[in-house]
Amino acid sequence: MNTAERLLGYFVKHESEYLSGETLANHLGVSRAAIWKAVQKLNENGHQIESQHRKGYLYKETGVLSVPVIKTLAFSDWDVKVFEQLDSSNSYAKTALAAGEITKPTVIIADQQKAAYGRFRRSFVAQSQTGIYLSFALPVKNNTRLDPGLLTTATAVVVRNVIKETLGCQLSFKWVNDLIFNNKKVGGILTEGVLDIESQSLSSLVVGIGLNIIQPTHLSNELQEKVGGMVPDLFFSRNIIIAKLIDSFSAMIEKYHTGIYLSEYRAHNIVLGHEVTVQFGTQQMNGKAIAIGDKGALILETSDGKTVTISSGEIIKLNICGQAY
Repeated sequence: MNTAERLLGYFVKHESEYLSGETLANHLGVSRAAIWKAVQKLNENGHQIESQHRKGYLYKETGVLSVPVIKTLAFSDWDVKVFEQLDSSNSYAKTALAAGEITKPTVIIADQQKAAYGRFRRSFVAQSQTGIYLSFALPVKNNTRLDPGLLTTATAVVVRNVIKETLGCQLSFKWVNDLIFNNKKVGGILTEGVLDIESQSLSSLVVGIGLNIIQPTHLSNELQEKVGGMVPDLFFSRNIIIAKLIDSFSAMIEKYHTGIYLSEYRAHNIVLGHEVTVQFGTQQMNGKAIAIGDKGALILETSDGKTVTISSGEIIKLNICGQAY
């Protein structure tokens, strides 16, 4: 990292503290003039560092997404890429993995996405300065075991726990990948695999997370009823939330196969006990959601008393106390 990036990392660890130029110069092993130049560069890049005579420099959070800040805050050794704008972080990750440009676990983050998509390629709104839009890109070995249902549900639990810790919001789940707060969708998860063309085996994995921290603007009337946010403004650093997501996801990916996240996923799933309509492939099925299976599948009880297990699909109709989801 260059001097400005190293300085930023040190500032983050001492947020709300005045630091003298001498202290910073000694810590980084550079001159005080180099510190001054680095501060100017950081301010030009959108960070806010104030200076006061006899007190030194003071770093203030501005909401700017920053690789040095995230890597300073995260304990996990992931590569981090931040973009001001992408079409889709999942699309970028899949292309880079297939081209061999990503060779180790990497998180792709975009402040804004112009062609963001979820399950069944449905578009979603990913506006600048309103949320967290990222993708975990993981090259995998040929013998890697993949349980999509368990991975998606475990990722949902990871997101819930991080949001509870940072923003104090209690998220619920709508099977399989929707994140709900105050009866509105505030996020989703999309797990995609990349196949090796020659071997037709799984070569890499992408797990995308989209979160509306605050509600997007200029939504249609239909979306206004269904799409929400979690807080009225970005009072909490997105860099901190992202760093915690990276660490929690890194820990989860090693053990999600065991199903240890399922009990929490079940406990906060809004669909259980309610009548739903599920679409899977070209088919639709009505029934009562009675359980989440040991692999994350939805178990329905149909009107004729049959039990049906649906491993992959989407709930397209759910009504709870007059609220449509």
